[in-house]
Amino acid sequence: MDLVKIGKYIAGKRKNLGLTQKQLAEKIGMSDKSVSKWERGICLPDVSLYFDLCSLLGISINEFLAGEDIVHENIEKKSEENIISVVTDSKRKQKSLKYIICALLILSVFTTAVIATSLYRGYRPMNFITPMDGNSVEMQTVNLIAGPDGANAFKFTTTDKYTGLKIYYSEYHQGKLLSKEPVEIGFDDMDSPKNGGIILVPDYDHAIIKLVVWTDEGSKASIDLPLMEGVEGREYYIRSQVRIEGKPEILYDTEDVLMAWVYDKDEIKIPNFQGLLLGKTDAYSENEYIYLFSYEFCKK
Repeated sequence: MDLVKIGKYIAGKRKNLGLTQKQLAEKIGMSDKSVSKWERGICLPDVSLYFDLCSLLGISINEFLAGEDIVHENIEKKSEENIISVVTDSKRKQKSLKYIICALLILSVFTTAVIATSLYRGYRPMNFITPMDGNSVEMQTVNLIAGPDGANAFKFTTTDKYTGLKIYYSEYHQGKLLSKEPVEIGFDDMDSPKNGGIILVPDYDHAIIKLVVWTDEGSKASIDLPLMEGVEGREYYIRSQVRIEGKPEILYDTEDVLMAWVYDKDEIKIPNFQGLLLGKTDAYSENEYIYLFSYEFCKK
């Protein structure tokens, strides 16, 4: 995110309302020094202040994070850009100078150990995927952008080369597979990205799930997938979700579970979804609808 651009945007909106920095600060329970730092692009407000600040300035969360007014036609595109920007931005941009100095001192004391660790990591394979912490500032911000249904974001790290990434979208009804669609991203003409992420944003009102795949190299792919499409009375279904935890190892050319949404009229029962990939569907017949996302990093 461009903190300077956001700061100038805040300042412009504040001035348009005829407010001083002190008056704005008083309205949101902060000091005028904090407002000054925001407007100079030194740091962002705490995520807990986003709603109050945006409401006061008469702007949306997406406009705030973009640092500009957004016309209606560009809202969806800018929302995706903001989500990706939030999850890829380094937290170090938000840290004060004293923490940087402290880190430099620690680095100078443990130079030898750090170099040895870096060399070890450089040669040790690191291939894993992990969900982002829901309590982190990044995920809190992503959820604000995503809306009332929230979002799920996953980051992956790979040191092996691969030719493509497949995200499978499978729909089950009472344990029976109705459809399975792959979303494929190829890297034949470029080096495979070492870092990237997968974001899933459900929109229950419009019956879609937005899938966004991004890489640190700047490439991005997104698609809207149907959710409970054509199901009568879907607004009355109860729902739940389950996702991977920890840091599962990426096994190349092997499909593995990422997360799933479960729907039922009466009661949700969530077994181990790995069984669905193995074709063992009897245990899932009690759940009326299951929407399963799985992934495969492909070398072949």
